[in-house]
Amino acid sequence: MAMVQPVLKPAPVVRAGELTREFVERYAAALNEPAWMTARRLEALRVFRDTAPPNRHDELWRRVDLSTFRLDLILSGITPANTLLDVARSELPPALREQGVLFTSLEAAAKDHAPLLEAWLMTQCVRLSDAYYAALHGVFMRYGTILYVPAGVVVEQPLRTTIRMAADQLAGFYHTLVILEEGAKATLIEDFASETGAHQALYNGVVEIILAKGAELDYVSIQDWGRNVYNFSTERAKVGESATLHWVVGGLGSKFTKSLIEADLIAPHGTALLSGVYFADTRQQLHYDTQQNHIAPACKSDLLYKAALRDEARTVWRGNIRVFPGAQKTDAYQANRNLQLSSRSRADSIPGLEIEADDVRCTHGSTVGRLEDEPIFYLRSRGIPLREARRLVVEGFFAPVIERIPLEETRERLLEEIGKKID
Repeated sequence: MAMVQPVLKPAPVVRAGELTREFVERYAAALNEPAWMTARRLEALRVFRDTAPPNRHDELWRRVDLSTFRLDLILSGITPANTLLDVARSELPPALREQGVLFTSLEAAAKDHAPLLEAWLMTQCVRLSDAYYAALHGVFMRYGTILYVPAGVVVEQPLRTTIRMAADQLAGFYHTLVILEEGAKATLIEDFASETGAHQALYNGVVEIILAKGAELDYVSIQDWGRNVYNFSTERAKVGESATLHWVVGGLGSKFTKSLIEADLIAPHGTALLSGVYFADTRQQLHYDTQQNHIAPACKSDLLYKAALRDEARTVWRGNIRVFPGAQKTDAYQANRNLQLSSRSRADSIPGLEIEADDVRCTHGSTVGRLEDEPIFYLRSRGIPLREARRLVVEGFFAPVIERIPLEETRERLLEEIGKKID
């Protein structure tokens, strides 16, 4: 008699705990929000409960170690009081407000601009069903930035938000929604940070970017979370006809980061330039999964992500270019460069191509290398101390990405933080 082999269920990466409708209704009631927003949360709860937690059989999660992360305990303790964020937003000039530009908080937009928010909030770009943590975000999202620029309006000065989480805070949920109508232009810089707390904390964010025909957006996002924070984000941009997106990501902090970053080129002649710089030390884990989706013909995407790591840190970049059927004349490139400052660190670099059209140009490259002795020797021979020489070499490594950041103040802050991570 043949033996029946047991079916082994893959172990989930995290213990999710249990969320009930009553729990979420109490959370929503405490926020005194519009009824449609509560309904959106309850729909997110349904999706979250129907979605299995990530497991090691999932390609995106098989290199992830979250064995000590207690998501179940965090979720069971969430209240409006311990999901507070300190948010500062630059002032929008009156002339732009008169032209219809909206630069406001998620809370204010939910009450004062409900039709806009109902139409776009996790309905057409990032959807509740896109990822496990996207659904969780939909349940508890509380703070956020809404930027809407009408057709033909140009916002000359960069707009900025700074988001801070207290060291003793349990969780933070922040949503960024950017909509640029035809021919609109803007720059948005977001800066996330916190001090390191004594207990585990969760940050769960979503970024949605929608660019209409001929729109142009520079978007910069830099995170420097405390070393107790587990950082999860789901981020997607939809790039319309002849629109241009330049998206810069900076990763410095957190104990663990998992970012899903996707650019969808949905109409001809769109351009997406994706830049990333991240530096991991101690035992940090920084994971970035990028996707360049060429859905329409004659579009261009160019990705350059650079990482440095030291001590026992680990970084994982997994990038993919997908060219859909009919997306002829695609021009796509992706590169990931990694600089190891310690023999105990580990960098995984996994580029990929999925091509379903025959008239395209798609290339990729990745490197993992040690800090070379020759440039250090050259600098030291000219009287530069060892630490300063190492700093100069690392800054030079990152320079091609940092120079793409549109605001000098942000460039300088990023360089300063990178300098602190170097021996």
